[in-house]
Amino acid sequence: MRKIINKSPSRLIDMEFNIPIFNAKSQMYTCIDVSEIETSPTGKDYTISLSEVKRGFSVPERINIDMFIPIDGNGGLAHVTMNEVHPKRGDVKLAQTLTPKENITTLEGLKKVFYEMAKSI
Repeated sequence: MRKIINKSPSRLIDMEFNIPIFNAKSQMYTCIDVSEIETSPTGKDYTISLSEVKRGFSVPERINIDMFIPIDGNGGLAHVTMNEVHPKRGDVKLAQTLTPKENITTLEGLKKVFYEMAKSI
């Protein structure tokens, strides 16, 4: 598994993720952007923007995943929120979770967290 390091969150760009929103089990999304929103003494905020890979399902065209990753030596819980992007009426929260920080330090871990969040919708 490839470890995602602080200096390279842009490695996620162009990767595909299986995110089964609204029970569309084979729905895929492509990462189009990763932005570090803010760094504070307590952690870092990131937004991961994803675009739908057309499959014929009625799913959101774009979703953003906002993550707060705490900076501490003892692990901690990352806050992850999945939002449907609506340019005209604002974003709609689809799912939210707290997960141990070590669950999102690998590509496999990220994929699993995104998949489980979408299944909970």
